[in-house]
Amino acid sequence: MRTLLTSILCVIFVLLTVAYGANNLIYITQSGGSTALTMNIDQVGASNTVGTSSARVSLTGTAMTVDIDQIGDSNVIAATVAQGNSTSFTLKSTGDSNTQTLSLGASGDVASTDFDFEATGDSNVLTFSQGDSATATAGNQDFVVTGTSNNIDAKCNVVGCVNNWTVDGDSNDIDTTQANNSDHSITATITGNTNNIDIDQTNSGGSVSGIVDIVSTTTGGTIDIDQCTSGC
Repeated sequence: MRTLLTSILCVIFVLLTVAYGANNLIYITQSGGSTALTMNIDQVGASNTVGTSSARVSLTGTAMTVDIDQIGDSNVIAATVAQGNSTSFTLKSTGDSNTQTLSLGASGDVASTDFDFEATGDSNVLTFSQGDSATATAGNQDFVVTGTSNNIDAKCNVVGCVNNWTVDGDSNDIDTTQANNSDHSITATITGNTNNIDIDQTNSGGSVSGIVDIVSTTTGGTIDIDQCTSGC
């Protein structure tokens, strides 16, 4: 009886360990400091979470370096960088049904920030915004997505917003808005079928034109580009 009970307890312990390993959770609030923040996060397993829509990772500082790697399915990242001049943010996701939501400059300056996003898998969703509630300059975003049914919604309200995309797969849905100020550019290479691309680019500065440079290899694709001197 004692041997049987011990075996049962061992099985229960193993099951609990597996369940915990398949649902990794991280919540972080970082504010300022005299030394620039360097943060590296690696998560391996299913249903990984770095923040949620109601309890996001919150970062505030200058010259931060943030690197997050997630490997597995149903990964979630929800992060807010309230203030982060000269910040480098790198996010790499490998797996299916991944959802990432990032807001840079929600209440402070995010001048000279660099954001690199790489996703490999299917049904990836990225919602990204920079400078919505603050003045900022020189925002650079690079998106590399490989897989099918990918959805990117990127909004940039800074002077000199630069987007570079490389997307390889079918049924990709990409919506990009570059608003409010001048000197914007988008360079994209899109490969795959039934892709839907929508671009709204506003250059209210007047003297500097927006640039859209797209190379698309696709069948059954839709590309809609609006360039305006006021809100598109």
